[in-house]
Amino acid sequence: MIGHVLDWSNKEWRRTKEQFEPFMRSLTSVLGRAERRVAATRYVEGLLVEGQRKSIEPMASRLGVDPQSLQQFVADSPWSAEELWSRIRKEVIPSFEPIESWIIDETGWLKQGQRSVGVAHQYCGAVGKKANCQVSVELVVSDGTIGVPAGARLYLPEVWAKDVQRCQEAGVPEEIEFKTKPQIALGLIDQAMNEGVLQAPVLADSVYGDGSEFRKGLRGRGCEYFLQVSPTQHKAWTHEVSTHKKFKRRYVKEGEEPARTLLEITQSLPAAEWKPCSWKARDGSTRYTRLAWVEVYLGHDLRNPHGELEKSWLVIDWPRAEEIYHCYLAHLKGPPSKARCLRLSRGRWQIEQYFQRAKDDLGLDHYEGRSWRGFHHHLVLSAVAYLFVCAMWLRSKKNFWPDVGTDSQSDPSVAGEILRLLPLLPATV
Repeated sequence: MIGHVLDWSNKEWRRTKEQFEPFMRSLTSVLGRAERRVAATRYVEGLLVEGQRKSIEPMASRLGVDPQSLQQFVADSPWSAEELWSRIRKEVIPSFEPIESWIIDETGWLKQGQRSVGVAHQYCGAVGKKANCQVSVELVVSDGTIGVPAGARLYLPEVWAKDVQRCQEAGVPEEIEFKTKPQIALGLIDQAMNEGVLQAPVLADSVYGDGSEFRKGLRGRGCEYFLQVSPTQHKAWTHEVSTHKKFKRRYVKEGEEPARTLLEITQSLPAAEWKPCSWKARDGSTRYTRLAWVEVYLGHDLRNPHGELEKSWLVIDWPRAEEIYHCYLAHLKGPPSKARCLRLSRGRWQIEQYFQRAKDDLGLDHYEGRSWRGFHHHLVLSAVAYLFVCAMWLRSKKNFWPDVGTDSQSDPSVAGEILRLLPLLPATV
């Protein structure tokens, strides 16, 4: 994002220093004491200043400060990461409206050893296979051009949640219990909804879309969704079938045709159902695909005595002469349209862009601490740094003027830290 959206340099620091102070004071006011506000500003500066490694020691060296003070602020200081996320959702996210989608995904943090909180041998998207890593579940909201973080939480594997001593050593709060990734995702969505983030369809890959409870949770919250699913793992009908209760579950009545996999339904669609689509890619080339959709009724819930068929749109993105790009189950307030399905099908790349740029340029995965508190402190401060860069990019667009923090009183502590940094910038390049 920094490379494509804003050429971040000493020049950019000087050009945006007047905006950095109100941006930071609008967020750091929830931290309380002046020394915490200064430390938060300093830490975000360290993430934004150029440099290959964004862990405590090299950042402190570039900033000309004692590394112990940064370490204490991030790892030990008892400020609330959740309160800072709440302020982000209320103060910063509205600048990116109108929101086109909410995107759920996870990202891995490669680690050595076994003492870092939540570390386990598990799937790591950063390397595309199982590895020793931590995993955080993230909520990003997108305006269709860029995606910005609106919430995040560490996934604590069940083996960790059951190990009381290990959790105590890593500072995991006693109230934290094991939750699946979809359960964590629903919690992040609840936070965003409760704090008034403009709602939009929820996008996610099959880790989340394949779970019927996740889809049910979204419908119960009144959320639209467009979720990738594994086409061979789900069976459905293309019309509503009659069911009856027997013993402790429901069964399809005799005479009804058997359910088919979503892949089989897709392969049986007539040629007239497929709609050709094209769009311009960022490199200027024209891309092509085909879309089709059909209403389906899934029967997974019939195992319950009061279960019902799950009515959903099956949407298929299938370029010609290639394997299916993606298969989706969608819950929408109106019938699908070609333009909307194409945008939603291709809309998840923005969270991948966030992960890549935040890791490559802002040290998202550079934190070397081991505790629950330190991990979540770094997570939210990395989000603050990324949000500032994105806000400055929006500010550079014609007729756009984000007003984050402009209605709050000046904070001499934050302003003083920013002025202290400016003379150091030439030495950091």
